[in-house]
Amino acid sequence: MRTFPQTTYEMADLIEANVEPCGKWKRGLLLEWVQWFVNNNRYCAVTDGGELVGVALVRLVDSEADCREDYRDTGGPVCYVEVAVSKHPVAMKSIFTIIARSFGKNVKKVAWVRHKYGERVTVVDMGAAKRRYMRN
Repeated sequence: MRTFPQTTYEMADLIEANVEPCGKWKRGLLLEWVQWFVNNNRYCAVTDGGELVGVALVRLVDSEADCREDYRDTGGPVCYVEVAVSKHPVAMKSIFTIIARSFGKNVKKVAWVRHKYGERVTVVDMGAAKRRYMRN
């Protein structure tokens, strides 16, 4: 059995408990998936008092169509948020602050899937995402 860093287990636990589709995956698949983002430095994590309270797994792609291709990361101008979980009032703001600081120089747009709207991909300009998620 493969072992993973403690942070991978912690991120997987948070995702598994809060993202319904991921909670149905086999544990090994979830851990391998999270580890891919860790290995590629495509994650943002927020802690409070040593406890993980927010995490986002992202891929940088070239277009909206690329968002639908698992594990596709071209380093492109669209930051696709594969999953984001927040269990703290300011964790999501912190996650988007990290995204803007870490990837914002090259990223022009942010995208995510709207599961409740038939798996539609929503794409917004980085500036709009900053105004929406990083406001006080």
